[in-house]
Amino acid sequence: MRAYLAPCGIGLGHITRLHPIAEELKKRGDAIVFSTYLDGLEYARKRNLPTFEAVPLNFKVTTDGTIDFKRTAATSGFSLGIRTFLKQVTREIQFIKQFRPDVVVSDSRASSLVAARLLRIPVALILNQFRVEIIRRPTNRKLTLLDRLFFFIANIGWLFIRTSIGLVWGKSQVIMIPDLPAPHTIALGNLAIPQRYNGKVKLIGPTVEQPQNPGNSQREVKRELRFDPRRPLIYGAVSGPSVERKVLARILLRTFEELPPRFQTVLSRGKPDGSHRARSVKGVRVFEWLENQDDYINACDVLVGRAGHGTIMKSLTYGKPMVLIPIPDHTEQIGNAQRAAQMHVAKVIDQNALNRKTLAAAVEEIIRSDAFRRNSAEISRDARTLNAVPTACNIIEKLAEKT
Repeated sequence: MRAYLAPCGIGLGHITRLHPIAEELKKRGDAIVFSTYLDGLEYARKRNLPTFEAVPLNFKVTTDGTIDFKRTAATSGFSLGIRTFLKQVTREIQFIKQFRPDVVVSDSRASSLVAARLLRIPVALILNQFRVEIIRRPTNRKLTLLDRLFFFIANIGWLFIRTSIGLVWGKSQVIMIPDLPAPHTIALGNLAIPQRYNGKVKLIGPTVEQPQNPGNSQREVKRELRFDPRRPLIYGAVSGPSVERKVLARILLRTFEELPPRFQTVLSRGKPDGSHRARSVKGVRVFEWLENQDDYINACDVLVGRAGHGTIMKSLTYGKPMVLIPIPDHTEQIGNAQRAAQMHVAKVIDQNALNRKTLAAAVEEIIRSDAFRRNSAEISRDARTLNAVPTACNIIEKLAEKT
C-alpha cells in the first residue's frame, strides 16, 4: 500500500500528529511520502522523512503574534488566494502522479484533497476544525470607521469561504477526528459537521505516541532528568508558526525567570532545526528543540503553552493539567482553551495578561487543587485505551483497498 500524507504546514500540530501514523504504516510495510510546507517542511526535513515541498499558504501576524487580518487580506486577497490555491492543486497533482499512491491522507489540506479527487484517488481527511471561523473584530486595539467597515465586509465574505471549505471537506471518503469521545471532546465548538456527513465521521482519539516507560513514576522521571522530585516542575512547551513561537518563547522565558525559586522550570522554544543541548538562563533550563519532549511532559506537574489542539491532546494523554495562552484572536485556540477550562483541566491566561503574578497564581491553583490532577488523570486513562494510531492506519489501509 502506498500512502500520500499531506499535513497543513502552518505550525507543527498537523505533521506531528501524522508522524506516528506514518511510522506505524512503515512498520506494516507500507510506502509513505509527505507533502507539506513552511514549519511542516522544516520538521520533515530535520527527520529525513520523504517529502515533497508544497506551495506554501500562510497568514500575516503582528509583532506580538496576533493575526493581522488586514495585511493577510491585502497580500492574499480573494483573487490572489484563488490563484495560490490553484497553484497548490496543480503542484499536488504533479506530486501525486509521481508517487502514484493508493490513498491520500489530508490533514486540513484542501488542495491535496481536491487534487486526489480529480485523480479519482480515495481520501482520508484528518481534522479537528470542520467549521473554520474568523474573529469578528480584533480585541487588542481600537477600530477606526474604515476598520469597522473592513471587518464587516470580511465577515460577510468569510461566510462564502467557510461554506466552500466545508463542501471540500465533505468530498473525502472518511473524516477522522483525532480527539476524545464525549464528554471529553476538546474541539467540540469547532466540529459543527453537517448531519449528511455523519456516516463518514470517525472519532479515533489522539494520535499521540504512548509513553515509552509508562511504569516509571513522575518522581523517577524527574530524577532521571536531574530535577528535584520534591519541587513542582513547570514545562513551557512553545508551539505554533515561527513568529508566534518566538513571541511566546520570549514572554515565557521572561516570566519563568521571575517565578518564585520553589518552582523548577524548563522551556522548549519549539524550533525543529534548533540545538538539542540545554542551556541555563537565570535558572531556567532552555532547549531550542526537545527530541525527548515526552519525558519532560511525563515529569512535569503543569504544562504551559499555546492552546493548539495537538498540545492539548498530548498533555491530556499524559494526564497533565495545563496553563493555556491562546494566540490572540485565534478562534480555534480560544475555543480549545475555553473547552479545556470548562473540563477543569486547564487555566487560561490572555497573552497580554501573562506575567509572573498571573502565571504563579494559575500554577499554584492547579497544584493545590486535586480536581485538576484527578480530571487530567481520568482523561489520560480513557485516551490510552483508544489506540488511535492503529485505528487510523486500519482505516487508511482499508480505504486504499478500494483503488
